[in-house]
Amino acid sequence: MNIQLQTDAHDDDGRRRAGISRRCVLQLSGLTGAGILAPGLLAGCWGSKASSYEATVADARGAIAKALTDTSTPSISVALMDRDRVIWAEAFGLIDPVSKAVPTPDTLFCIGSCSKMLAAIATMILVERSQLELDQPLVRYLGNFRMASPEYTQVTVRMLLSHSSGFPGADYRGLFGAGPRTDYAVQVMQTLATVRLKHAPGEMSVYCNDGFTMIEPLVQTITGKTYAQFVADEILAPLGMPRSRYPLALFAEGSFAPGFTGAVKQPQEFTQAYASGGLYSTPSEMGRLARMLLNDGQLDGKRILQPASIAEMARDQTLTEPLRPVKMADGFGLGWDGVRQGGLAAVGVTAWHKNGGTSVYGSDFFVVPDEGLALMITGSSTGYGSGALAERILLNALLERRRIDALPVPLVPTPGPQGLATDEQLSTLTGVYAHYQGLLCLQALADRTLALSSYADGSWVVSPDKLKLRNDGTWSSDASPNSAFVAASAQGQTYLVARVPSGMGHYLFEVPYAQKMQAKAPLSAAWQARLARKWLAVNDAPDSAGLLLGGPLLTLAAVPDLPGYILTRAEPIDKNDQIGDASASDTVAQMCLKIPFVKGRDLDDVLIEMRNGEEWVRLGSSLFRPAQTVPVLASGTQVLKIGTEGYCEWRTVQASTAPLQITLSAGSAWRIYNSNFQLLGSGAASGPATLPTGTGLAYLMLFGAANTLITVSLA
Repeated sequence: MNIQLQTDAHDDDGRRRAGISRRCVLQLSGLTGAGILAPGLLAGCWGSKASSYEATVADARGAIAKALTDTSTPSISVALMDRDRVIWAEAFGLIDPVSKAVPTPDTLFCIGSCSKMLAAIATMILVERSQLELDQPLVRYLGNFRMASPEYTQVTVRMLLSHSSGFPGADYRGLFGAGPRTDYAVQVMQTLATVRLKHAPGEMSVYCNDGFTMIEPLVQTITGKTYAQFVADEILAPLGMPRSRYPLALFAEGSFAPGFTGAVKQPQEFTQAYASGGLYSTPSEMGRLARMLLNDGQLDGKRILQPASIAEMARDQTLTEPLRPVKMADGFGLGWDGVRQGGLAAVGVTAWHKNGGTSVYGSDFFVVPDEGLALMITGSSTGYGSGALAERILLNALLERRRIDALPVPLVPTPGPQGLATDEQLSTLTGVYAHYQGLLCLQALADRTLALSSYADGSWVVSPDKLKLRNDGTWSSDASPNSAFVAASAQGQTYLVARVPSGMGHYLFEVPYAQKMQAKAPLSAAWQARLARKWLAVNDAPDSAGLLLGGPLLTLAAVPDLPGYILTRAEPIDKNDQIGDASASDTVAQMCLKIPFVKGRDLDDVLIEMRNGEEWVRLGSSLFRPAQTVPVLASGTQVLKIGTEGYCEWRTVQASTAPLQITLSAGSAWRIYNSNFQLLGSGAASGPATLPTGTGLAYLMLFGAANTLITVSLA
């Protein structure tokens, strides 16, 4: 049994995500092995020589070097600090495979959702100035804030920072791009005005990027400054963080660590949600922010926050929430992912922590208040284990300063005594479960064990390892005895709770993993007819990460063994088999999951809209047109017009045995896909587009500003 947990968004995140998902794993596969970790190159890494913690630094260097090799991560940067100084800062790897340029401690990385800490601090600054109150409704300050659910008036400022607003999650359309845009927060606010809450405000906390994005218009409305300017003036400048910045423009080549696809260096990533995940920084500069928190809100004689504000940020905000199927040992703070990180809590030490993931970068930020230590680590991939590395470095630091007697030992994978499951226990657990990106199924077997299946590519895949009831009430396999499930109930729902070894493997992380679904009325004929169709994105940007890493396609599917639901797979916004309740309407499949923490994040209602007699599909702000009605591009020269809404135009092209050339003019960008919607080519502005010989049916996607005329010449 292999349980993969997602802690963030962007990415992670997070999302994802922690993450994270397909779009969040860009690796430098061409620079693995001895080339990237040659002794000469490691010796050439820039860094300050640590005056103490020598054993900690030595161990960290080895662990980071191994992570670079094992995960093909291009570059990693790290800093360890105490209340008075940066103890150690060093960067590893490469930022240019051609010149063999290496990063330095001044090289910028996008820190993803670690940016949320700046949003929380900015909010607390305004609270201290009596310009807002945490427990006042958001509409008190943003008079034009609206949602489709009337309860939106109950959403408070605190709920934005504690992930408990009830917003669906994250608007991924245009979230990651290759160029700057300053209107993303406006898009999010406009989208929220059209969507429902997925749970009552304050009912539970589930990771929500859009809540933090709404801090941007909140700050601007109160202060008259853009969010980026306010953070620069009130946090970055006073703390002496001159390199840290939001991606308002292209950065100088060599000043930041780029992402890679294979061995190909990619353009600068622009994460457009500044408050939620957009800040570029360095571990050393984030160290100055950490030192401010460790010094009761001030650094070098400049006060940013009062101690009471820092304490409130570090208070578990989830303790009084009604929907808590599991009492989380490490709950959300204000900005913080958790205020009692499990790996350090296992040795009796409190740590506040924040993870961050984007489509390129993975980061972790730890502050250990009672010990006066902090750590920031960031790298140009999401798969190198930033959280486990951060935990390892801090545990070694605690050992070296004799705060702990020994490093914790990983849990021994020994199966516990097997119990005999009752009919009631089997009945409680058997069924189909869902989380925000997939399905699980538990089936009772004749020997009173459980078979675990996961849904992939249209069918159930059964794990070879049966789950057995243990005497402690958990279910685990003999092959992975430390990864276990247990059932929990809340508000009439049954949840599958996962307990898995985490970090350095010396403690168990427990999280609500999936929600048991109840069968509904069968799908209507209208929904059944949609299951064989395909839809194509029309309002995504040509440089969006969704199109660059995924594709334009949306499909719908029935849920096997579970009447009344559909599964949505939308590549541009990274929806992967997301469940929706389609039993009550022919035109709406409602988001139907209420899972705290991470597995109920980033949901959408699926809406069917009629446009010119065709059924289009909307998820949040993303719109998709039917593929079956895409017009054919005729031979010769045609003039196509981008409509007033700025939606892209689609045409089909039938390639013969000889290559065909398409010449575009006055268009901003184009993309060509084969019949399976695999990318064949793309370009910007005008120019030729050649279809390879024998391509067959192809789909041409044309981008342009509203009312743009595009001339297309088909040879």
